[in-house]
Amino acid sequence: MEMLGRTKFASILILLYIALFLLISPLFPGVQWFQLGDFTLPVVNYYHAIMIPFALLMIIFVAHVFDLSGKIRKIINLSVIPVLILTVLGLVFFYPSWAATADEVFQALRDVIVFILALVVIIDLIMLLFKDRERVKKIWGAYALVLITGISAEIAAMFGMILEYGNLYGFTSIGFFNSYVISLGGLSTFLGNAWTTHSHQMLPAVMGLIVGLTAVIFRYDKLSKGLRNLVNFGLVVSIFGTLSMTYLYWISSFGTYVIPAVFVSGAGGMNGLALDDSQTGIVGIGAIIALIGLVFAARKNSGNRLLSYTILGTWIGAMFAMMGIGYVIEFNETFYGFGTAGVPPNGGAGYLYDMAYTNGHLLLVFFLLTLTAGILTVLYKFGGNARLKNYISGLTIAGIVIGCEGLLIYTMMLSWFIEAIGLWLIVISIVLAPVSMYLHHAHEAPETSHDNAAA
Repeated sequence: MEMLGRTKFASILILLYIALFLLISPLFPGVQWFQLGDFTLPVVNYYHAIMIPFALLMIIFVAHVFDLSGKIRKIINLSVIPVLILTVLGLVFFYPSWAATADEVFQALRDVIVFILALVVIIDLIMLLFKDRERVKKIWGAYALVLITGISAEIAAMFGMILEYGNLYGFTSIGFFNSYVISLGGLSTFLGNAWTTHSHQMLPAVMGLIVGLTAVIFRYDKLSKGLRNLVNFGLVVSIFGTLSMTYLYWISSFGTYVIPAVFVSGAGGMNGLALDDSQTGIVGIGAIIALIGLVFAARKNSGNRLLSYTILGTWIGAMFAMMGIGYVIEFNETFYGFGTAGVPPNGGAGYLYDMAYTNGHLLLVFFLLTLTAGILTVLYKFGGNARLKNYISGLTIAGIVIGCEGLLIYTMMLSWFIEAIGLWLIVISIVLAPVSMYLHHAHEAPETSHDNAAA
């Protein structure tokens, strides 16, 4: 119970931090979420200031769900405050030019700490296969997906750190590696590929990890054999997508492989689905297959039924945005032009609409839906105030529907107002999550103390 208390406290602390910094983000210079195209540098910096603590939350949650070593869990829980402090310092020192070196030190130290903690959890998760083989057998699909997506996310994080080091210092001081980078086409080519790997691989891996965790906490191992097999099949599909995605990004970054498009058409073969996008899509398709079985698991938990459906709804929203809209754009790049002005095959008349989608789907899927999916699984597992959980579920469902519709409008009309409404509803639900957990925890604490005293 003491370890559980520490884990809840650490989780609530991270959730409060995320909620606060989502609310105050407009106060930071350059943090303008809605602007056509990719995130700007200030937005990227702020995005990581939220997502890296979120990664730490997922590390804590994996260790808790799989009941890993108590010592490891204690160390992870104790790391929360230092990581949050380093993150805040990294935000503050990001802006003055005279503090650039200090900012690099703070952020690098934070990144290394989280990277090492994730690596330790991955190793202990592998050891679980030998320590508790019977349990692993019961949840083998979810266990394998969490392990493989965890490794994939760790590889993506490694590329992110390599990218940042290369941007700041280059690799001339690392002779053998610099020679290798030159053999791949030079620094700019390598850093471009590393950026693609980090940004495109990380979030599908994290979402896949959340799918695996959700299956475990929904107790899918208690389903009938047919439904359990269906869930496992979906999880295996996601595993295949994760492995193929990770392999593609690895050989394109540490090799000379150029990721092609498939089903090409149009001028210069502009229209077509990028092969890496097809593989990240497989991760999502597997999740949707698993969702069919998990719906029956959700129905069995009357106290968390609405919250369960909401968690699954985040997956549907993500798939609609990525495949329902994104794939359509990729098959019509002679119009959208890869976000570049010009005429095919060098651009397209609708390049602004492509830039709108880029911005809108980064905010909806790569940011808030990923945050929400992970945070709601934590709320589901650790418990929350019943009334607030219903409010959170309602706000999230409304936010997903309005956000997805708003993304479509943004892509078609360059107006982000509707999507912004949906995103703010999701932000409010995220803000309420730690409040719900705290109220629930505060209510149960006296009962826990009483039980202990009686014992």
